[in-house]
Amino acid sequence: NKHVVLEEEADYTIFTNSGKSFSAKVLARDPIQDLAVLKINQEQEVNEEGNYLVEKFPVVNLGDSENLQIGQTVIAIGNALGEFRNTVSSGVISGLGRRITASDSSGDFVETLDNVIQTDAAINKGNSGGPLLNLKGEVIGINTAVVSGAQSIGFAISINKVKRAIEQVKKTGEIIYPFIGVRYTLI
Repeated sequence: NKHVVLEEEADYTIFTNSGKSFSAKVLARDPIQDLAVLKINQEQEVNEEGNYLVEKFPVVNLGDSENLQIGQTVIAIGNALGEFRNTVSSGVISGLGRRITASDSSGDFVETLDNVIQTDAAINKGNSGGPLLNLKGEVIGINTAVVSGAQSIGFAISINKVKRAIEQVKKTGEIIYPFIGVRYTLI
C-alpha cells in the first residue's frame, strides 16, 4: 500500500519467509488509491559457466474481482501488528463497492478510497499490502484499512485495480488517471 511506503526518501527492504532480505525500489505510488508498485532488487550470482543466476520467487495467481459476491469466503494474510508474520484469518465478503475515508494513526495520511471490498476476515494494523484470497488461492484484493473501534470490519482494494496499476507502471513508469480540467466556483 502507498501508506506503507509513503516516505520518498526512505530505503525499503523486503523480508522473505526464508529469512533473506532484499532492497526494494518504489516504482510508482497511485495518486488516488492506496497502492504502490515496488520492485525487488535481487543480487545476481554467477555460476561456474559465467551465467547469471536469479532466484525465482514463489508467486500467487491474481484472480478477478469483477464477479465477487457478498458472503463469499475469503482469506486475509498479513503481518499483524507488524509483529506476527504470516497471520492468516478467514471470513466472508461483507460488502462490495464501499467508499471509505482512511487515515493513519497520526492523521498525516488521509485518503478516500472508492469501490473497496469489505470483509469480516480479521485485518489488523500491519496487514496492509497483504493479499485477500479466494478459496482457489487467487488474490482478489490488497488489504488496506480497518475501522478503528470496530471488530472485524476491514477493507481491501480490488485486484482488478491493482492489475491496471501494474500494467500502467510496466508501460509508462507511473500510474495515471484521466481528469477533465473543469472546476466550479460558488457565486
